[in-house]
Amino acid sequence: MTTGELRPEEATDPAGFVDLLRRLKDRSGLTYRQLEQRAAAAGDVLARSTAADLLRRSTLPRPEVLAAFVRACGAQDQVERWLRARDRLAAGPYAGPELISTTSVPEDLPPAGAGPGEDGFVTQPVRPARSGWFARPASTLLLVGTLLAALVLGAWFWWPDDEQRTATEQIGAVTSPGSGSSAAPSGGRSQLRPARAPHLCLTEGRDRTGRYPHEVAAQRPCAEATPPDTYLEPVADDLYFIKWHHPVHGPGCLTVRREDPGRNLIEPWPHCRTDFWPQLFRFEPTGAAPTEYRLRPAGSDLCVGIRDDHTEVPAEAAAEPCTGGVDQVFLVDSLPED
Repeated sequence: MTTGELRPEEATDPAGFVDLLRRLKDRSGLTYRQLEQRAAAAGDVLARSTAADLLRRSTLPRPEVLAAFVRACGAQDQVERWLRARDRLAAGPYAGPELISTTSVPEDLPPAGAGPGEDGFVTQPVRPARSGWFARPASTLLLVGTLLAALVLGAWFWWPDDEQRTATEQIGAVTSPGSGSSAAPSGGRSQLRPARAPHLCLTEGRDRTGRYPHEVAAQRPCAEATPPDTYLEPVADDLYFIKWHHPVHGPGCLTVRREDPGRNLIEPWPHCRTDFWPQLFRFEPTGAAPTEYRLRPAGSDLCVGIRDDHTEVPAEAAAEPCTGGVDQVFLVDSLPED
């Protein structure tokens, strides 16, 4: 199916965009129950209530809901078109107030409109040695300025259906480092240990399934956890970058991955932005011990935990629905600077 005369790129506001989605559903001839079934068959999650609510509103749907809806309507070949149109509107006056980045965009960031190479990754400048973490997929680097603004509102991974938060509500006003709660970590060189297995530390690992080939956060014995060195850098009220410093790969900010393969795994990116919430983490004290925290991606209802509740090495860390379980609790230790 194609969208024919439906042109999402010509929508001038969210209400007009949603109206086009209503027309897309009408054209599909499917009921909400059938949309739910088709989405499930494609590996998506699209509850009937979510689809109905999407079309009742005059606000932009979350990207992953939009993609599932368009695919379920039979317009699989048009998903990227709808997502681009949605991101354009979200980056405009409908996106809400933005945070001002304190991190300049590095010179080697691919220009807007840069396309992927044959392997699906944006080509990076050739260097004598690897001086940064791996190249980002093109889908996360294309039209960087637009996407970063849009992503303050929504994620590619799951968020509650009824949440439409502004950037200020999600992240809070940027303040001077250290101005947050006295219970927050002090920052600097640190060690993150899963409370369920305190002899292990969060460090560089790999996806055990082999589906995602790049570095991700995983648990290993603390004696084997460096490099990279881990640093907590306060960037906003109670929010932090979790930075890895590696002697070969250089610095990188841990970032929640929002795409398959490896969706919800946590990986290092070479570029850190204070207006990009997948790189911002809140340390929520559990109250059980002074250095015991739940680690929360900013503005979300998710927690960082150890995948599949494993205590084995090297189980991956991932963003997942909060359970209150010990597998989502971390001990944060300050370490002396080298």
